[in-house]
Amino acid sequence: MKHIYIALLALFISLNASAQLPDGSIAPDWTAEDLNGVEHNLYSLLDEGKKVIIDFSATWCGPCWSYHNTGALEDIWEMYGPDGTDEVYVFFIEGDDTTTLEDLEGTGTATQGNWTEGTGYPIIDNGGNIFDDYAGAYYPTIYTICPNRMLTESSQISADDHATILFANDCAAATMANDAAVLSYTGETITCSNSPSAVSAQLMNLGLDNLTSATLELFIDGSSVMSYDWSGDLNTYEIEDVQMGSHQFDGSTDFSIRITSGDMNEDNDVLFAAVDGATEATTLFYIYIETDGWGAETGWEVADADGNVVASVAPNTYDNTSTYEEYVGVPSTGCYTFTLTDEYGDGLFGSQWGSVDGACYVYTLNDDQSNYSMIYGYNGSYGFDSETRAADVQTVVGLEEEVAQTSFNVYPNPVENVAWVDLNLTGSEEVRLDVVNLLGQRIMSQDMGTMSAGNSRLQLDLAGVESGIYLVTLTAGETTSTLRVTKK
Repeated sequence: MKHIYIALLALFISLNASAQLPDGSIAPDWTAEDLNGVEHNLYSLLDEGKKVIIDFSATWCGPCWSYHNTGALEDIWEMYGPDGTDEVYVFFIEGDDTTTLEDLEGTGTATQGNWTEGTGYPIIDNGGNIFDDYAGAYYPTIYTICPNRMLTESSQISADDHATILFANDCAAATMANDAAVLSYTGETITCSNSPSAVSAQLMNLGLDNLTSATLELFIDGSSVMSYDWSGDLNTYEIEDVQMGSHQFDGSTDFSIRITSGDMNEDNDVLFAAVDGATEATTLFYIYIETDGWGAETGWEVADADGNVVASVAPNTYDNTSTYEEYVGVPSTGCYTFTLTDEYGDGLFGSQWGSVDGACYVYTLNDDQSNYSMIYGYNGSYGFDSETRAADVQTVVGLEEEVAQTSFNVYPNPVENVAWVDLNLTGSEEVRLDVVNLLGQRIMSQDMGTMSAGNSRLQLDLAGVESGIYLVTLTAGETTSTLRVTKK
């Protein structure tokens, strides 16, 4: 149903709509006349060094009207438009050609209000052909276009957030002969002990002359720890991903990458980034999955530092609104990543579509299968395409189940309110029952005192416990055994 709903929505908005243009695409050129009869050409503005924001909206669109009334784009126009610093142009483009001028003025039948009142920036009507060229799929669609013609879908954000995009290093205009700029960090963002991380960054030529050399340095706490001399031949606005080498970070670290070879503009010579230290872990992973109403979209993998997949579940494997438990034994110590993916791009956030939210929790376990560390926790409250967490595996545990001298069983499982615990003791022992949730929190403990050898039956009252998965641990003397129990 989710896919049908979105498909119908996109069809309603634009019969020719396809996927949105991805960030980094080259913006298609266009020429159009605004309501005042002034003609505008996108590339001419970009060639003047201007940045451009386009708001593709429709007069009948409620979210478009709500964002329009925030005044964010009007603030940008006043501060950075022709009567401000003269660096930015803003356009409102009505992308639905079935609407009328009366709709724009708030007097028609397909309108949320008067779009022209208080709007200082140009309004272009009948812009459906431009919306199609930009692969428009929904309203509002808001793009920021930089002088290098690269676009970003900037969405319904505040004026301050728009300014952050507009005045980032990668959105500047070429005005100087020699101007190297360092853009985004593209290297590894996770570090493990004894596992150097690859360091790389995007280098752009923002100069009018070709860029043929530059020195990039990695700084930590103000000290240079790596230097790389790049050489090549970049035209104006051309970008290259510079592989600087590898560095062993000491856990989670903030750092900067700087161009130190000297050019005519130092303002865009530095970027700030960080790596996250991986969570210390064992070789035994426990993966708990609750799918939302679209279980087939969910998949995951565990991979080593070289990208070799140790274990995985591909999409189209899981059922809807179902629970799965997986155990993965990685072959050795080292750095591993767990990645959860969703093919649709909304994570396990099923409640937004009228279903239930899913969940995913990943732990590493000790030999007795108690929790050693939590690698990943997600409660289904937001969407994503994929999320990755890292485990720094330093402890080897056995994967074989130990034959316990003392055994026990819990039934029924799943349990609604009360369960029974059958146990067999090989000798007289002090006995305790603990119930632990998947966050490692003990929610119940029953001290049974000294019990005699042989078969016994105990009552486990879970009536006041929330639904979910729990670990029921029996401690009898020096022996500990654990079972996983589902509470309805």
